[in-house]
Amino acid sequence: MTDQPVRIRTLDQADADLRQFLLDLGPMDFTAGIEFNEAVACHYHHAQLSWLVAERDQTVVGAMPVVSRQRRGLVQLESSIEGTVAGPLLSPALPTDQAHQVFSQLLNALADALGGRSVLAAVTLSSPALLELVDGFVSSRWQRQLFESGVVDCSQGLEHVDRELWTRNRRNERNRGLKRGLTLHTETDPTVLADWYPIYREDAARWAMATVPLALFEDLIQRSPGQVVLNIARLEGEVVGGHFGFVCRDRLFTWQSGARADLLRTLFLTTVLYWQDICFACERGLSAVDFGGSVGRDGLWDFKRRCGAQPEARCQLLARSPLGQGVQTLAGLIKR
Repeated sequence: MTDQPVRIRTLDQADADLRQFLLDLGPMDFTAGIEFNEAVACHYHHAQLSWLVAERDQTVVGAMPVVSRQRRGLVQLESSIEGTVAGPLLSPALPTDQAHQVFSQLLNALADALGGRSVLAAVTLSSPALLELVDGFVSSRWQRQLFESGVVDCSQGLEHVDRELWTRNRRNERNRGLKRGLTLHTETDPTVLADWYPIYREDAARWAMATVPLALFEDLIQRSPGQVVLNIARLEGEVVGGHFGFVCRDRLFTWQSGARADLLRTLFLTTVLYWQDICFACERGLSAVDFGGSVGRDGLWDFKRRCGAQPEARCQLLARSPLGQGVQTLAGLIKR
């Protein structure tokens, strides 16, 4: 097997060999799997899912989901949708040199797909094993951007997080919000999303972020109940905020959030929602909560730090076609 060359092929849908390969990998990022990416392709307009599959001697040794999405008339090829992580998935049986080879060939195959209206390829990586492979990956076509995610260690339980990791002002904010009537809930019923979604949409618009379709949220909860959750806060029974996330690799990964802006300062809604995520993780016996990435040590990062978060490395890889590079340059000139 080791003497056979690696062959990369493209699948329009997951076949039996790919499904078995993903099953054999064991726990992995939910957003790198079939259920999530099939749902994404179904609910984004003009989106298509394909899989890059690496084979050696007719055995799958690596794979990567790729979603093609149209945005403003141009096409992006993404293995990481709206802040999620995915990228190459490799057989753990590969020796280090072969893992480097398969990793590089999958990424180069994605860059080779650029051209015409396909202007940008994007991949976000989080696992330590893949970040080690990035260090040895050399390519003039891929731009590397390092950033950090805020991760709260929940392995020692809720009391330890409360007493040792949260700062006094965060505890005070949480206590005030709860005393003023906020109640915390974990929902797996997709009908609750209809109450939360308008709040989320307003939040996304305020931060100039792309909006995830409501139908995608609903589909994900229906496909994977228990693994996909909505942690919410209610006031007098009414939904006033929530975090939508995934349970995988012994962690809760928060993905999208929405909270009523008029209650942020009076009920400390953001702080209370962070606490609800941590309570959920500790009740489920999870090791950590991943609150997602921050660019630089800004105010958001400081907020996460005061909620007990420690930095954990992430890496985004971007490749652009010549047209994509021109669009990026033009966008920079317009912004300036």
